[in-house]
Amino acid sequence: MTIQILALEKDLFFSVKMRDTLRHHGMEVTIVRSLAAFEQRLGITGDEKPMLAIVNTAISGVDWEGAIHRAREHGLPVLAFGSHMDLEARQKALQAGAQRVVANSKFASDMPGLVNRMLGGPIVLHTSDEERVVEE
Repeated sequence: MTIQILALEKDLFFSVKMRDTLRHHGMEVTIVRSLAAFEQRLGITGDEKPMLAIVNTAISGVDWEGAIHRAREHGLPVLAFGSHMDLEARQKALQAGAQRVVANSKFASDMPGLVNRMLGGPIVLHTSDEERVVEE
């Protein structure tokens, strides 16, 4: 069974990079550009049901906090990414329910590893600006 991922991302070039990178590692990504499309995809069942949501906290004009809330309501883990300088967005993502928030550079360089850890790796606890990993 292929791992299905739902991503909220407006940048076309980065969307292609995300899709191609994760597909190379046996994961399929459905990329949407609006909250309405994101919510619609959350309702998918069967083999195409997403197992993880990825949300870009730097996109403008889209309620990415609402997307994180909706994904959590559907029981999905959420991996968020954005500017390492935007500490306010990082905090808002964590408050909205994201389990992990990383900088754009970390997401781009370790995308498959981050996704794999989110789906089956150790639990990551967030405390202010640092992370602490707790093995299960």
